[in-house]
Parts: sequence; C-alpha cells; structure tokens
Amino acid sequence: MGLVLAIVGTLRGRAPSRLRRGVVTAGAAVQLASGGAFAVAGSEGDGGLWETTRVVVNAPVSGAALLYGVGKGGEVRRGDNGTTAVVLDDGVVRAGTMFGTVFLTYQRMQVDSPRTQRLAEHEARHADPWAAFSLAGGPAAFPALLYALDEAFFFGAFNHFERQAGLDDGGYDTPSDCPSIAGRLTLVSLGLVAGSTLVARRRLRGPASAPADVRTSPARRPDDW
Repeated sequence: MGLVLAIVGTLRGRAPSRLRRGVVTAGAAVQLASGGAFAVAGSEGDGGLWETTRVVVNAPVSGAALLYGVGKGGEVRRGDNGTTAVVLDDGVVRAGTMFGTVFLTYQRMQVDSPRTQRLAEHEARHADPWAAFSLAGGPAAFPALLYALDEAFFFGAFNHFERQAGLDDGGYDTPSDCPSIAGRLTLVSLGLVAGSTLVARRRLRGPASAPADVRTSPARRPDDW
C-alpha cells in the first residue's frame, strides 16, 4: 500500500521525501524476505494457492509471534493446514490467540485427538480474514480495526469472527442467535452520532459563496450608449 501511494503521489507531481522512500523500501524488503522464507516453509504441506498466499501475507505477524513463543521457551508444533502452534506456560491471552498463521496457547492436548484437530481448524479459519484484510490495510488492519472493534461490541461468543470460525470448534458455548443488547445499542448510538455530525457539518457550511475572482461589470448610465 505504501508503494502504491508513493507511485500515485509521484505521478501527480508530488515527489516523496527521502525518508519516506527509505521507510517504504525497507518495509517492503523485510516483508518480501520474510514472506519468501515462510512460502518455502509452507510449500512442504499439501495446501493450495490460497494457503500459500495466506502464509506469505501473514509472514511478518507470524514471524513476530513465532519469535516471541520460541524466546519464551515454547514448544513448536506444525499443523497440517499451514498453521503453527506454540505451546507456552504463560504469556497467552485467554486459552490461546492466533497471530497470522501462528497460534500461541497454553493448552497441552494430544496431537491426534479430535478436539485438537477441531481447534486447529478453528484457528486456521482466523488466518483467512487476517490475510485478506492485510492485503488491503496492512498487518494491523484485522486485529486493531476489525476484530478488536467487533469484540468491544460483541464480546466472546457473540464476536462475528469467532462465529465464522466455528464456536463449537473453538471451545465456545453457543449462545442464542441474538447479539448482545449492549452491542446493538452501541451500534445504534454510533450511527446516531455519525448522522448528527454529518447534518451539523452541512448546516455550518451554509450556502456556497461566489468565487472571489469573479468580476462584475459596473452598471451603465444612459449617456454611455
């Protein structure tokens, strides 16, 4: 995205600064290098085109999570669906959290058990929207702008991303089909605030004034004819 914006700005006659070009180039190089390394690792599995693309796109986040888990002495287990699990003793949110294609958890279960397989499929489904939204808005788009926002209004099992990944597979107790009242009220309140803000801005602008450079000709007197 940074490269695209830089190219568009250059085509419009706005040359980016050296600092901005350096940051974009360095960021692109790091992501391409880590993405290539993860693509090679992901090619060992039987995944298709999307699984390999998902591994490449999520590579920066996955690499950071993997470094964190290994640094804390975690046990690394590679899944059959292109994901990697790191079992830790502490430093994990809830029972586990997915970062790109790396799952940090403290749950020590049998590798071949049906419960473990279902949990692995649940977490692998989280990697799909992470990769899709990373393509549009960067690695932080999914966790910061989408999942966290949804979680603030629809907590736990009401979270739409958890429902999409499968509540039963993720170990959630399936609630009623109705979302939480607090979440619905919050969304309605945000809609009212946004609508009121737009109306207020239009009223403050008022009617458009005539351009300052428009010249009016003076009125002619009868003896000018």
